[in-house]
Amino acid sequence: MQPVTWIALTSHRPASRAVAHFPRRKSMKNVAASILILLGLSACAGPGGVAPSGGLMYRLPEPSTVVYLTESRSDINIDAAGMGSFGMRGTSEATVGVTFTPGTDGLQVTATVQKLAASMTQPMGGSQSASEADIDGDIVFSLDRRGKAQVISLPPARGAAEQLANPLGFVHELFPRLPGAVVGAGATWTDTIQYQSQTSQGDVSSSVVVVYTLQGDTIVGGASLLNIAYEGKADVQGATMTEGMQVLQSMTGTVSGIVLWDASRSLLVADEGSQNMTGAVEVPGAGIPPMPMSMRGTSSTRLQGG
Repeated sequence: MQPVTWIALTSHRPASRAVAHFPRRKSMKNVAASILILLGLSACAGPGGVAPSGGLMYRLPEPSTVVYLTESRSDINIDAAGMGSFGMRGTSEATVGVTFTPGTDGLQVTATVQKLAASMTQPMGGSQSASEADIDGDIVFSLDRRGKAQVISLPPARGAAEQLANPLGFVHELFPRLPGAVVGAGATWTDTIQYQSQTSQGDVSSSVVVVYTLQGDTIVGGASLLNIAYEGKADVQGATMTEGMQVLQSMTGTVSGIVLWDASRSLLVADEGSQNMTGAVEVPGAGIPPMPMSMRGTSSTRLQGG
């Protein structure tokens, strides 16, 4: 699966002095800027994947080098009580080349971001953007037979790309978890996708418990594909510092979607998902109540050429 739930955190100055030292407009601008930072550090997405009579698990696909096209959009709203409310929008389009090779316990995956256009806009602080030029190198990770990922190496990301592209989220959320066994129509399996991100911008932990259901076969473009529905519950927690003050953010919600899997080629063909999250941003030292936050998003991953 791919990153879809973008969450952000921010901080202010200690306690009762926050208002005295920072006018409200400036404080909210800084909060918004911090939210932009942490929006890119976490993701909760939708999964994919099933297999044929030999068992539904990851194998060396045919072909072993493919290209995926990904898109995502997130709309975030924050209610700052007496200071009003404001919205933010994050969008991303990417072309990613992926090569699979045999690994020690499954597959090794090398992903190259060939094209990237990612941005986050909000009314109080302009926008941030990132392109493929901001990512220096390949994303390399392993997948076991069920699709559990482990990082081998991550490329340096410059500027806003560290948040807006989030290579760690890509590793854990592009591909779905599989049952690793023979399954038939109507079968379900449950897995937990979780990871922690620690960067210079802040710390975020993400956990999504996902239930997959193999609904059966579907014909797309003359090809028979496995149709897998998924739904899950996500929990994301984060923290960062802004102008010497800690900012905390927590969000929970749901993810759901459909995955199309080509069992004959052992390849993810498509993943269409949506997310609905609610939570709050809190600045303990600012002397203001937690600010409610909501996020709705959509995401898609498509195999180029089907």
